[in-house]
Amino acid sequence: MKKQAFFRESGQTLIVIAFAAVGLFAFAALAIDGGMVFSDRRHSQNASDTAALAAALARARGNAFWEQAGLDRAAINEYSSATGSTVEVYLCSDANATCTNLPAGAEDQYVQARITSTVKLFFARIIGWQEVTNHTDAIARASIPEVTPWFDGNALVSTMEGCRSAGDPNDPFTIGGNGTTLINDSGIFVNSTCNPAFTDNGNSNLVTTDEGVCVVGGVPGNVTGVSPYPDGNCGSQVDPSKYQLPNPDCSQAGSITGSGGNYEAWPGYFNISGNQTFPYVSPSGVLKLHKGIYCLHNGISLNGNWEITTDLNENDIHDSDSEGVFFYIPDGDVTFNGGSTMEIYAINSLSDDYPEQFLNYLIYIPPSNEANVTITGNNGSVFTGTILAPTSHVTLNGSGNSFSLDTQIIGYDLTITGGGYIDITYNQANNAVAITNPGIELTE
Repeated sequence: MKKQAFFRESGQTLIVIAFAAVGLFAFAALAIDGGMVFSDRRHSQNASDTAALAAALARARGNAFWEQAGLDRAAINEYSSATGSTVEVYLCSDANATCTNLPAGAEDQYVQARITSTVKLFFARIIGWQEVTNHTDAIARASIPEVTPWFDGNALVSTMEGCRSAGDPNDPFTIGGNGTTLINDSGIFVNSTCNPAFTDNGNSNLVTTDEGVCVVGGVPGNVTGVSPYPDGNCGSQVDPSKYQLPNPDCSQAGSITGSGGNYEAWPGYFNISGNQTFPYVSPSGVLKLHKGIYCLHNGISLNGNWEITTDLNENDIHDSDSEGVFFYIPDGDVTFNGGSTMEIYAINSLSDDYPEQFLNYLIYIPPSNEANVTITGNNGSVFTGTILAPTSHVTLNGSGNSFSLDTQIIGYDLTITGGGYIDITYNQANNAVAITNPGIELTE
């Protein structure tokens, strides 16, 4: 009886071992095959991310073959038809895309990359699982450069984003003095979130704008000389770094010829030092500026009785094909005093192979130069073209005279002062356009 019982127990042990073996295989399948599936899914997601970013970057750069750029990036990560995977790259506005929760109307700014991959299983085949299919996708936004007016075409712009620091001489926007400033066909934009970001010094000043004053931050209750009254907490703050900036070539030396108070200047770079001013050939006179880019190292300071003009043929008309200047100030300050008459126009013609991206820039001071810019008006002075000085401290001084600016002035902070009459007209045809930087970001 005991011998028979022994054989019965040994059969039960074999059954238990068989079930245990199946369990071990199942755990092995979970550990090894599951690890393979998880590893592939993680790798596939990374490949989807990089493929979407590569396609978005290529599209932002204007590459017509941006879809192929995404496919090539996936292939580098070993996902392609050659490896048994399916890779798809679409705009989210395409019918085959499966993008969700995107801003309405902006679907064509987003790129989707989808990867379908198959993982062949090993141990799991024992329990009937041959393979597992992974699906991953990613969405990237491609910000294509846009051409727009600088700061929506406001004639006066303060780019300061917060409150002034201890080293800054002025608040974002300040009006003072007892003069009159008219802004025609445009308005004022103050980018600061400071409260207040607009300061009225309480003098008998008068600032009138056709399109108002928009202040992102606060406006105090004591503003008396501005019509219409500034609109506080207005609009959205603009990041100035989103714009492309000019990068003029200053490799060629400029020159000045003439004598006896009559001079002509040719474009190029000028190194000004010590007590010299530009032009530094005489304390006063007439200087005609030939068409081109003037790179003025150490700035420009007109403190004498100069007449500076781009009207080469003296016909009192701006001849766009042959006249106009672009002042580039990489370092130093800018001072135009009331004793000098300026009749200067920006270049607004592509003749002579002039770079299109520099059209209608009159003065450009790069962010690396935190200059002091003072423009004091004189009867008969005319400034036409954009003055772009995004980190500079800009002062417009009426100084008892009247002068006209057909311009847009963009500075870090702006101050209007003096007792004169300043007439500012904004005409987009006479001002530079802004080009936003291309950009990409992974959104999903």
